[in-house]
Amino acid sequence: MKQRKYLVIGLGNFGSVVVSELVSHECNVTAIDTSEARLEALPKHSHLDAIVADATDRALLERLQIDQYDAVVVSTGENWQSSILIAMHLKELGARKIMVKANTNDHARILKMVGATETVIPEQQMAAKLARSLAHPNLVDFLPLSQDFVVAELSAPDAFWGQRLSELQLRSKYNVYVLAVKKSTTDELNLVPGGDYIVRRDDLLVIVGRTQDIDKLRK
Repeated sequence: MKQRKYLVIGLGNFGSVVVSELVSHECNVTAIDTSEARLEALPKHSHLDAIVADATDRALLERLQIDQYDAVVVSTGENWQSSILIAMHLKELGARKIMVKANTNDHARILKMVGATETVIPEQQMAAKLARSLAHPNLVDFLPLSQDFVVAELSAPDAFWGQRLSELQLRSKYNVYVLAVKKSTTDELNLVPGGDYIVRRDDLLVIVGRTQDIDKLRK
């Protein structure tokens, strides 16, 4: 299997975590930052190549053969101008996927205009996740699939304990589908459980459905 290859530009809190996670999954990573201290703080790994440089330099990016990377992650902190210029260079040099950390919605919109394929505003996303967890305590996590559909990980409601999935009639009553059941205590995973599966107190239900239907299930 071909080993995936990534370029990460900017090694603040966000960028350094991205690098650490990628190398922990045995991905090849090239990390660029203007600070030698930040590069030295990265974990030493055979799959990591650290470069002290200014990524706004187009000539540098040309030498890196940008089109050979599976994706490029750009995280230049509060420096709007740098991230916009880098995203534009990456687009022109044929980057396959350009993911950029944005500071605001306006910043994200400009990044999309110059070539970013995806933007991330961590503070907004974490705040939204926190608010959801407060509003719906039994919702552990969710993954948006489209504007309407999500995959959600839901702590089994008290009313489900001891009942078979067939008895709960989740498809007919709520129009949601159970993809898997995970034990919260052991992470044991049961993929596509049958209708005779009995829901336990420590179960996490991995379900797919429309956002509004999952909202009804949580109430």
